Amino acid sequence: MDRPRKGDILELPITALAFGGKGIGRHDEFVVFVAGAVPGDTARVAVTEVKKRYAEARLLELTQPSSDRRASRCPAFGTCGGCVWQSLDYEVQLRYKTHQVTDSLERLGGLRDFETLPILHMDDPWRYRNRVDFSIGELEGQPVVGFRPPGVWDAVLPVTECHLLPPAFENIRTIVEAWLRENNLSGWNSREHTGFARHLLIRGARFATTPGLSAPDEEAADGQEIVLSLVTVPVELPDAQGLVEKLRASHPEIVGVVHAVNAGVAEVATGLPSRTLWGRPFLLERVAGITVKISVDAFFQTNTHMAHMLYLKVAEEARDNAAARDSGPVIWDLFCGVGSIALSLAREARAVLGIELVSAAVADANENARLNLVTNATFLEGDVTKILRDVAHGEQTLPKSLENPDVIVVDPPRAGLAKKAVDRIGRVGAPRIVYVSCNPSTMAPNIAQFGEHGYRLKHVTPVDMFPHTPHIEAVGLLVRET
Repeated sequence: MDRPRKGDILELPITALAFGGKGIGRHDEFVVFVAGAVPGDTARVAVTEVKKRYAEARLLELTQPSSDRRASRCPAFGTCGGCVWQSLDYEVQLRYKTHQVTDSLERLGGLRDFETLPILHMDDPWRYRNRVDFSIGELEGQPVVGFRPPGVWDAVLPVTECHLLPPAFENIRTIVEAWLRENNLSGWNSREHTGFARHLLIRGARFATTPGLSAPDEEAADGQEIVLSLVTVPVELPDAQGLVEKLRASHPEIVGVVHAVNAGVAEVATGLPSRTLWGRPFLLERVAGITVKISVDAFFQTNTHMAHMLYLKVAEEARDNAAARDSGPVIWDLFCGVGSIALSLAREARAVLGIELVSAAVADANENARLNLVTNATFLEGDVTKILRDVAHGEQTLPKSLENPDVIVVDPPRAGLAKKAVDRIGRVGAPRIVYVSCNPSTMAPNIAQFGEHGYRLKHVTPVDMFPHTPHIEAVGLLVRET
């Protein structure tokens, strides 16, 4: 096999897509990954790195473009790195994402005899992001609010339009950038660790009418809510009132403006000390029949429409349970976060238990239960594995209504479940487990491990939470056979 060398110029047919989104070509059977290439392309590439089993290459020229290519909408496509599949037909994206889920389960989990259901996707896969984190830097002596390109830590790419963002987000970005320049405020210099403004975080939601909680004024209650946070170094924010007035004049849907401070050198925009300049530091999102309070920097799915579809899918899998009690199933939601899945299941359940390690998330879950008038949900703070161990050993007692769950929902981080967590969950013996995953490569071995406790994967549903990117989520239904 003829292995290429760094600097070689090759012409390759691209035959597939790798899990990270790069095109796959072969040079005398040696695998070459090409960023920006899609299946069906024939491309001239420059080899940039050679490993034992594969090489990386940079796309130089398309000598034969794929028939599946589509014109990119964003002027910064190929530079900002936010949506590497924007040039690939959406139906083809969905086909490859479905294959990624199935292949991971079969190849990494050794799983067979399961069904892959049709992928849940968007009819219009644009303008779907409900959150954006802009970086603020300097360009030609002026502050610029934009994105850091992949692999670039010391420069910010100016942004004129992003077709994954609502137009209001783009306009707010423009207003803040102009305000910084009018007040002679600098962007952050990542090399020198100097400057003033560092990040602009914006998130939006549909307005949810909730008893006892309203927008700061009547104008803001029509259609959308937006809350934003400007992150700077820890000094007084000049002309804060002027910034608020400019924003509110252009966007009455803004319900809160926050000033956060970052005194360190790390590039972080959340979990920082902050004060609310005007309004409230959270918004309300309506999803799957519940209202969720979301703080400006809290975690929530960035695609509200597909989060709604995901929650409905989880509810469908949890509902289809012949062993459930007449009064509804008992459901445990492990790694429950702010309780959005648990609360969306509560109205059809006898009782719901949520377990979450992060104390702030548990507080939000209890607040969300109150907002939705849910009285049959209990949230516990702590490590899932430890709580399940303590319950099994009788060191912690659950209310009778929460014992012997009919359904367990698990929604772990990208790293998946530790083997000890799988064992603890498996020993509970619930008839069904609904596994929600943002990473099929860790979902697959976990499901195989559940097989040691008598569970079989019945089917899996891919969920396209992030169109035009290689990322894919999935919902798997496991049934206990022994």
